[in-house]
Amino acid sequence: MNTTLNLQVPQQRTAPRGATWIGNAVADLLTAFRPSPAQRDASRDVRRARALAAEWNRRDPRSAADLTAAIDRYEQQNGL
Repeated sequence: MNTTLNLQVPQQRTAPRGATWIGNAVADLLTAFRPSPAQRDASRDVRRARALAAEWNRRDPRSAADLTAAIDRYEQQNGL
C-alpha cells in the first residue's frame, strides 16, 4: 500500500534588496510634505455642533434635542 502525499506549497517571496529602504524613504519624503493637522479648539467645535443641531432640528427634532443635550453636558463637564 502506498501512502505518499504530495503537497504544493507556494514559495515565499521576498522584496528585492533595498526595496524596503527605498519604500521607507519615499514614505518619509511624502510625510514631510503633508500639512500638519489643525489645532483643535473646543469652543469652535461646540459652535459647529450647535449649528449641526440647528440644521437637524428642521428634519429630526428628537435627534437634534439629543445632540443639544450632549453638547450642554460636554460644556458643563469641561467648563466651557
